[in-house]
Amino acid sequence: MQLPWRAAPRAALSSPLTLLVSIATTLLLGFVVAAAALHSSSAGSAALAYQQSRMCPHSVHPSLDGDGMPLAAAVEMAARSDLGAAYTPIGRPDFNGLATYGRFGHRPDALSHLTVVQGGGTGLWVPQTIATAARVQIGDRLTGSSLVVTAIYADLAQPVSGWWCSEAKTVVPNPLGGDGASTSVIWVASSSDLALLPPEFTGYATVSLRFPVEPPATLAEAEALRDKGNARLTSLGLSLTRTDLLSGAITAARTAERNVSSALLPLVIISVLVGLAGVGTVTVQWAQRRHSELRLLWVRGASPLSLGFRGVLELGLPLVLGGLLGLVAARLLLPLYAPGVVLAAGTLWVALGFVLAVVVLSLAVTVLVAAWRAHRTFQTQARTRRLSLVPWELVVAGLAVVAWVRLSHNGLGTALKPGSLPRVDVAALAFPLLVVLAAALLATRLLRWSLAWSHHVRWWRVPAAQLAVRRLAAAAGPVTGVLLVGVLAVGTIAVGSAVAGAQQSALDSKSGVFVGANSTVQVSQDIALGRVALPSSLRGNTTLVGVSTGALVVDPVTFTDAAVLSDAPAVRSLLSGLRRDGEMAQAVRIGRSANQEIRVPGLPLLKPVASLPSFPKLGTRGYVVARDSVPAAEQVGSWHLWSSLPLSALTSALQAEGIHYTNVADRGRVLDGLPFLTVEWTFGFVAAIGVVLAVVAAVALLLAVEVRRRQNAVSGALSTRMGMRPSVLWSSHLLEVGALALLALGIGSVASFMSAGAAVPRLDPAPWLNPAPMLPDLLPLLGSMVTCGALVVVVAAWLALRGVRTARMGELLR
Repeated sequence: MQLPWRAAPRAALSSPLTLLVSIATTLLLGFVVAAAALHSSSAGSAALAYQQSRMCPHSVHPSLDGDGMPLAAAVEMAARSDLGAAYTPIGRPDFNGLATYGRFGHRPDALSHLTVVQGGGTGLWVPQTIATAARVQIGDRLTGSSLVVTAIYADLAQPVSGWWCSEAKTVVPNPLGGDGASTSVIWVASSSDLALLPPEFTGYATVSLRFPVEPPATLAEAEALRDKGNARLTSLGLSLTRTDLLSGAITAARTAERNVSSALLPLVIISVLVGLAGVGTVTVQWAQRRHSELRLLWVRGASPLSLGFRGVLELGLPLVLGGLLGLVAARLLLPLYAPGVVLAAGTLWVALGFVLAVVVLSLAVTVLVAAWRAHRTFQTQARTRRLSLVPWELVVAGLAVVAWVRLSHNGLGTALKPGSLPRVDVAALAFPLLVVLAAALLATRLLRWSLAWSHHVRWWRVPAAQLAVRRLAAAAGPVTGVLLVGVLAVGTIAVGSAVAGAQQSALDSKSGVFVGANSTVQVSQDIALGRVALPSSLRGNTTLVGVSTGALVVDPVTFTDAAVLSDAPAVRSLLSGLRRDGEMAQAVRIGRSANQEIRVPGLPLLKPVASLPSFPKLGTRGYVVARDSVPAAEQVGSWHLWSSLPLSALTSALQAEGIHYTNVADRGRVLDGLPFLTVEWTFGFVAAIGVVLAVVAAVALLLAVEVRRRQNAVSGALSTRMGMRPSVLWSSHLLEVGALALLALGIGSVASFMSAGAAVPRLDPAPWLNPAPMLPDLLPLLGSMVTCGALVVVVAAWLALRGVRTARMGELLR
């Protein structure tokens, strides 16, 4: 039979609500699959950017280094790179007969990256430390050479700028090292000037070849740069040590991208199945609305499959349009849900392919559901067995138990080592989401049973509640659907936000325990002996800590001003009680350390009198002793300044007072945060999917109210004509919609908080470091969800009452 092909698309316009629902359904489907593709690609680019932020800018391109060669050969090699440097061995340059340790060097444009203290020009640039020690002045000539001093510059010190980062080991001296172990560099303006140096500086030279490039934005660009760079170094044919840090960054970024993709795949599949179920529901509603027309076509000889294609003719264009709009929304909203905005080349085409795939699946579901509906309606009787009789919540609960076993035994799925990325165990990662899904399924089944039994309820003393229950029971199908999606939305948002927030706080707390404070530097024992005073700007935010093998020497008065502690008052009280009794000093035992007297080199005999589970720098093993209990500060292994200030502020204050330091540590850079970021990005997308589900639940609720507008108008208008006050009717609708919202919020919150609370401590990318991840404060999130839910409830109740206020009884009765 010839179907009415031309009339079908126009016929869809007669049901604008069905059109909107069809577009919205595939829009969300398209958004989920496109966002997953874009998120995975941006995760790889973001991981690469993070790894590069921890590298020296001049080390992005593969580089070469060498030493122990003649100076002339080093100069020749340095000239073959874009930014080559040559350094002489450390010697004793003589300017006025007061020789001190120093070395000479040349690096193109080095003089413009130095801070001039005195002079300038194109002669020798002497560091201030050497100029002070050797009494060098502008115009002095280097003994045995024609080179003349034209400038004195401020010594380079950690942390250095990015331009000096790759040369830090050579150009930044260790002021606490032995004489001649390291020194600042006396710079020459031209590489040819190195040939004018005295003979003792012409052997055992050092060379570094750097190739400055723009940092690659994507993994493909990084791989091309790595391959091109290594080929370039091979073509130079130099027998130098090659350093290729970019390869490690690429490998880590690839692993992060793969972990995120594999972790998101099950969630995306479940979302697609839910979306396709929504398409099937829309198709069933379309078939019900077109029942008369479909019956007429069937009587005239149309097969069920033909009637299925009739549904595609009417719903196909909205489904395709919705999928494309989903792709556009995923691209425009990328900054809101993805870790970055840089995408690999061709990612949008991949996302478009996924969108087209789900659109094709949606069209196929439309055909099959419409055909099945026609077959069941016109050819066979409906079977009594239904999928609703299957205890799906028990099946999902069983999967949650399996996931919990995997999670409790394997954590993220691998026995991790420091510096390695976790290979995410998808089954373990899915545990909190499976708990939420099981709770949602159980809640919908209980609600369905309760609504079926609700006709026994007699609450006419509270007419608002009685009417609310009756309306809920009359729309049991849409009500249970809204509850299911609502619980999933609330639970998914809470789980994603909880795990992502826990990873952020875990990285911060672990790095704090690893370093001890926000920033630390090693200083000489002169500060501990009182020969050098601490700068006034560091008082109140900095403390002096001694480090010996397995023990810390702390000042109880100032330690809590700088150290990273979870309970500073308790630690201060505990430390202030430590005393020394003769040859024995009281100490705090940390974690698993032996509870017995112990001898630590450089310290008196330690006797544990109290214990703490963990301590900054020591972790879960070691001892803490008060500084007053140490008789000889010079016998302590090393002394460090711990500060709550950023590293740059700490070092600037020390440099201003001329205090030497070395071995700097910054809390923000001491740990590789990529393993934490990988898990955070994964669950950040989970939270984004939760927001999508929340929008679906809100729209479904509002649409369900709008679909029942005529029914609500009739019942409401008759109720008011029979004497019911408008306030009671308003309360009734608020109770009806508010009960659904409250159930979704309560069940989703409880299920997600409990499951996330059990899973978060085991989702630890660095289990060898304390403390374990902890559930963050979720009250702000809960408050925002309550506010949004209340807003949706008010809008839904207003929509329900709008028809009552504008209803005309004559038209309704007619």
